[in-house]
Amino acid sequence: MPRRHRLEHPFGRYLRAFERNLAAAVAGEVEPLHDCRVATRRLRELAPLVAAELGGAATKRPRRRLQQVGRALGTVREIDVAIELLDELTGDGWTSDDAAVRLRQHLDDLRSNARRRMVCDLDREHATKLGRQLRTVLGDLRGSTRGAWTRTLSLRMSARAGQLRDAVDAAGVLYVPDRLHAVRIAAKKLRYAFELAAEAGVTRRHAPARRLKAAQDMLGRQHDIDVLTRLIQGVPLPGPPLPRWVTHIDDLRHRLEAECRRLHSEFIGQRRQLTQAAAAAMETATRIWHRPSGGGSTPAPLKMTLADERTETGSSARRLVSNR
Repeated sequence: MPRRHRLEHPFGRYLRAFERNLAAAVAGEVEPLHDCRVATRRLRELAPLVAAELGGAATKRPRRRLQQVGRALGTVREIDVAIELLDELTGDGWTSDDAAVRLRQHLDDLRSNARRRMVCDLDREHATKLGRQLRTVLGDLRGSTRGAWTRTLSLRMSARAGQLRDAVDAAGVLYVPDRLHAVRIAAKKLRYAFELAAEAGVTRRHAPARRLKAAQDMLGRQHDIDVLTRLIQGVPLPGPPLPRWVTHIDDLRHRLEAECRRLHSEFIGQRRQLTQAAAAAMETATRIWHRPSGGGSTPAPLKMTLADERTETGSSARRLVSNR
């Protein structure tokens, strides 16, 4: 009996998550939408490794469609997080009820419009077809014994370590939201590579991924607050005389801006941890490069589920000081 390919377990796991949550995500349910989006990201992370095994043509179209699905879900998810964050802040007394009602209505309207665009962009028939294509890829993967994926993983991990290091350097010490966002994305992508390497059994190092996630959580919180602040600026205002709720919204915006700057000071303290994680990734990539190629049995899965991924964004509505 042939051994299972090391990529078969993670690929199958995220494919099942994608198929399980797709219909509910299109229907606009909050958590399935998030889980479906996470699954598309993880599958896209796997695609180049699978392509190394099966050839680029095997994953070219599914990879492009995964990207389209992820983008279609992205705007709705971002507004979902803003709504959850607003609910948290309101519960903690950050703003008055009258201001919260106005803001929530504004965000609900934005979400309704974004969901209509999502449904137009996300053709359910094509999304279902994507699931079938990925099933075919999984079946082909089971018969592969090339082992070329390890060197592809090594190259990608090395490149992403360099991207994170460059993003941290570019961020500097001044508060520039776009540069912090670039650091967050780079940290996330490198963490995905680390976790995939661990799940596929080519490394036992978990500490760098945990450090990356800690920094990503904090930067994600800052990003969520920054997004909510920008959405608040779009609230329609009545003409003079301005009602009191307008002043309350303005006060909330100033508090959010101050919190972003406080989180930025935390980032300054975590810069060294990020560069250390990048160095660990370079070392791990070198070791993976020199590993013997081959399939092998599937190791025990990481103690990580899609629910853990939910803390990356959804639980930002339950934490103010430490973000996703």
